Amino acid sequence: MKGEENLLGRFLTAVADIPPSTSALVAVSGGCDSVVLLDLLRLAKFQSLTVAHFHHGLRGAEATADSAFVAELSQRYRLPCLQGRGHTRARAARRKQSLEQAARELRRAFLAKSAKKRGATIIFLAHHAGDVAETMLFHLARGGGLRGLTSLRSTAPLDATGLVLIRPLLGFTRGEIEDHAKLRRLGFRQDESNFSRAHTRNRLRLDALPALTTAIGHDPIPPMARAAEILEAEDDWLESLVAEDAAQAELTTSSLRRMPVARQRRLLRAWLREQAPAEPNFATIERARNLALSTTAPAKINLAQGQHLRRRAGKIFIQSAATP
Repeated sequence: MKGEENLLGRFLTAVADIPPSTSALVAVSGGCDSVVLLDLLRLAKFQSLTVAHFHHGLRGAEATADSAFVAELSQRYRLPCLQGRGHTRARAARRKQSLEQAARELRRAFLAKSAKKRGATIIFLAHHAGDVAETMLFHLARGGGLRGLTSLRSTAPLDATGLVLIRPLLGFTRGEIEDHAKLRRLGFRQDESNFSRAHTRNRLRLDALPALTTAIGHDPIPPMARAAEILEAEDDWLESLVAEDAAQAELTTSSLRRMPVARQRRLLRAWLREQAPAEPNFATIERARNLALSTTAPAKINLAQGQHLRRRAGKIFIQSAATP
């Protein structure tokens, strides 16, 4: 069928740099997006796939039915399947996190463990253009910069061990994915929680994006996904400009002072990410910038996990609490 061939052709372009023999994990929730992703990978002749499914412990019998569906799907395709389960509510309460954040951390930990168990080097995820648009709006509303607006990337590291997340559906809309499922007569599970307005991302998808469509007179999702792709490449290039300086143990305040503000912020963000254990937010970066550029303010600020940022003899550096 023409529509099916068009989708597969675009998908093959998206995964053209990945050898079909690569050992890969595929995250499959049982929903339409991940079922279509698995189908496209099989059509693309990927030969060493392992299905991974995580039960978040949030939706009771429905989630258990999802797990059974994914297990049966894997068996039908003759693919190995790894399943995990977490206690998301307990983790969120213990760590004072949102359910979304707790679920994300548990899921990522499971995927990393599963990939290592199977010897997989990449993990395929089923995020699509609609997810990109939601992410952009979410970070824009929180005052995010380029890194926030492009945080849902086509390729991204999962952890420091070299595992890579691949999102080959970012150029596809949800409508195109659903059309492929119909053409291929693919069965999938429907997660009713996706229609609950209790979660921010659901409200963005169900309310904000349709309102934006009405306001501008066309579907904003494909051009927003294209904008994210453009911004991702520009962010990577800008990051490369400060990479060498960011690797240094100390930064010279006089050099920082001569830089444009945008470069100061980008360098300090990259440097703090390299030197300190926690990802710096905008407030931390601005405090670090003020300390580096000032000659009168206090020469020390506190960072996460007992570390300090200090200014001494025209340089700034990170110092742990135990360091004299």
